[in-house]
Amino acid sequence: MTDSPYLFRAARHPLLQVSDHLKLREALSPFGIALRYQERSPGAPEGNWCETGHSIFLSGRIGYRFDSHSIEAGPGDMLHIPAGPEHRHKPRVIGDAPAIYVLTEFH
Repeated sequence: MTDSPYLFRAARHPLLQVSDHLKLREALSPFGIALRYQERSPGAPEGNWCETGHSIFLSGRIGYRFDSHSIEAGPGDMLHIPAGPEHRHKPRVIGDAPAIYVLTEFH
């Protein structure tokens, strides 16, 4: 089997403990997009505003606060948040279980 720029084998990318509340596995594509697997634990302090764009597939419950409103999403939900200051957001885990999700990240 040949290597492909379209295939990202998770085993080649370690699961990193980024903080007490975040584990991350990341693969950077040659197309300018980061592919990430994240485990976000409940109880994390609210961080800074994020202006990076994301497309997300969830397993767990997470909320996002925007300037104009807040949302809650659960297992199987998908989100697309465009990049830019007008779409800035802050995530938070809902409930006692970690929010596990796969996302693409772009600027």
